[in-house]
Amino acid sequence: MAKEGPKHAVNAHPRWFTPLRLLGIFCMTNLVVYLDRGLIASNGVNGSPRTVEDPRGSGIQGEFGLSYFQDGLLPAFFMVGLLLSSPVFAEACKHVSGFRLLGAGMGVWAAAVLGCGGAPSFGWLLVARAFVGVGEASFVALAAPFIDDFAPVSQKTRWFAAFYLCIPVGFAAGYIVGGLLPALLGSWRWAFVAEGLAMTPFIAFALTAQPLHLRGSSSSSSSHRSRFSNHHHPHNHQHLQQQHPTASRWRALLREFGADVATVCRQRVWVAVCAAYTAYVAVLGVYAYWGPQAGRQLFFGPGSGSGSGSGGGENADMVFGGVTVLTGVLGSVAGGWALDSLGASLRSACLLSAGSCVAGMAVLLVAFGAAGSFAGFMAAFAVGQLLIFLLQAPVAALGMWCVPPALRPLGASLMTVSIHLLGDVPSPPLVGLLQGRLAAGKDPAAAAQQWRVSLSVCSLLLLVSGGLFLVAAWQAGPGTDYRGKTGEDEEEE
Repeated sequence: MAKEGPKHAVNAHPRWFTPLRLLGIFCMTNLVVYLDRGLIASNGVNGSPRTVEDPRGSGIQGEFGLSYFQDGLLPAFFMVGLLLSSPVFAEACKHVSGFRLLGAGMGVWAAAVLGCGGAPSFGWLLVARAFVGVGEASFVALAAPFIDDFAPVSQKTRWFAAFYLCIPVGFAAGYIVGGLLPALLGSWRWAFVAEGLAMTPFIAFALTAQPLHLRGSSSSSSSHRSRFSNHHHPHNHQHLQQQHPTASRWRALLREFGADVATVCRQRVWVAVCAAYTAYVAVLGVYAYWGPQAGRQLFFGPGSGSGSGSGGGENADMVFGGVTVLTGVLGSVAGGWALDSLGASLRSACLLSAGSCVAGMAVLLVAFGAAGSFAGFMAAFAVGQLLIFLLQAPVAALGMWCVPPALRPLGASLMTVSIHLLGDVPSPPLVGLLQGRLAAGKDPAAAAQQWRVSLSVCSLLLLVSGGLFLVAAWQAGPGTDYRGKTGEDEEEE
């Protein structure tokens, strides 16, 4: 690759900027963002419902008297805010400084988590969680393109790995903080206050420091926006704005958004990668939701909460969590290093991702089908997860490289919508339905053994994902890699 971006972007860096400093700032912010995900799910914050034995319950469930269904609405409302807002931030960065949008979005995030801490009712808490998703959408859409622009050419995938390994670490930190702070301070509310205050330095910095500009954005190339507008609205655009400035501008923005979505969806590599990653995330969603319960029922018996030592059924959740964090970190780092070592091309990234899915699936099928003890199961499961986590950094890189530079935030946002809406949101209930059908009419021990079938069937989606990554590798060729291209290059194409 001959260059990282347009020449003006290289010569206009603010005084505070170094690439490594930027990565550190974004990694710390990512940790706090995903700490919230772990926090809301932790036993100390989420708590337990009111029962006859414990009429007050604990945490959020106990204070507001929630049923399991009502408790499940909290992540649902968060996801609605995230999925609706992510494309909006992605498109807005073509007209407003992306760095300022990060500050504004995370300001919404901090205000919303403080609102969670002060929520006087369950309805207030639902609205606050939705706005946490709105704020996080800015970071989901914009952080990775900044890393792509300013990471050293020979280390881009390793930098993506460093950024994305903060996700499992942040989740784990959320579980820990969610368990400790409520116990120390007497209320789950203080955990939200703490994370909201932890985000304020980044918000102040992003809103006041001299901003960086994304390659392909209007902030870095005002002439590109002018040409873009003229290209899409060449007839009477100025006259329409003078007659109906607000209505005309909104219509123009909607047309521009539709054209941008169509452009992203015409990128064949992006479509194949998006479909492959959606199938992959569907599997991860099932493992995260059903894995601990399946392991406990398979090896310690239905309803087991007893046992001794670290292998006891009551520790299955902690063992699964620890294995997922460890394999997520090691797999992300190893995948980034492997792609940079092989040569960071679209085709090599797709082939590495395909191999990761197929090899991981083979080991996971052995874990679900043949393991005779919890220790053996977890050993095989850890190896399988390590293999499938190898693709995290390559997929992050693919999402940045196979769409025009100005549309990278939108491509990332649309992929986020796809992997959740079609991936890890529907997959757990569908596998639960399958398990229910398989277990129907069987005694508890035999019903528990049906988890082997359910999780094995789900794991076959990794074969689908690997096949789609091979399709992406086949589609990758001249003209599909947009690295080093500018807005002018996009228009010429």
